[in-house]
Amino acid sequence: MPELTGDFETGKLPKIAPGSVTITISRTIQPGTRADFEQWCNDMLHEVQKAEGCLGAAVLMPAKKSDPYQMVFRFIDAVHLRRWERSEIRQELREKANQYIVTEKVTVTAGTEEFFNALTDVDKPRSKTVRFVSDVAWVYPIALLSAIYISPLLAKVELIPRVFISTVIIGVTSKYATAPIRRWWRRRRMLPQGAPLRDL
Repeated sequence: MPELTGDFETGKLPKIAPGSVTITISRTIQPGTRADFEQWCNDMLHEVQKAEGCLGAAVLMPAKKSDPYQMVFRFIDAVHLRRWERSEIRQELREKANQYIVTEKVTVTAGTEEFFNALTDVDKPRSKTVRFVSDVAWVYPIALLSAIYISPLLAKVELIPRVFISTVIIGVTSKYATAPIRRWWRRRRMLPQGAPLRDL
């Protein structure tokens, strides 16, 4: 069973992680156990959300059978996380999961916003073609507006500096305007809509 709070003494945990704590668990499973494991994920999600101090939880399903499942949950502090870690119901669920799980990786991060960042960073795998089309779709409006409003102003500028200026404008706009919108959109897609985040 993976350690969520390490081998620290409980009394030291508030000093080690004084704020909220986010846990991301990546799991690969035995072939042919997908349906049973997903039912187990639902059971685990149900129980962890009832635990005292839990601020929210989600399971990100893999796009391909060979990809890992991602479970993300957050507690108000490391002490409440330890109580959950040592609870009887977690022990029972973890023992039940041994028959499904092949590999397991746990990442623990302190910080209030890390729950949302973790959900955002665990992207669903996409093919190269889909990623390319997505990137073009986000850049195209910028390039179009640049051609309409910026290009006429640069019509008298030499070719090389004109292309350089246009490239800089598109690059800066993509990074500082489009990128935040894309992150917001991924968060909106990946966060469980309608599932309340509990403030305890």
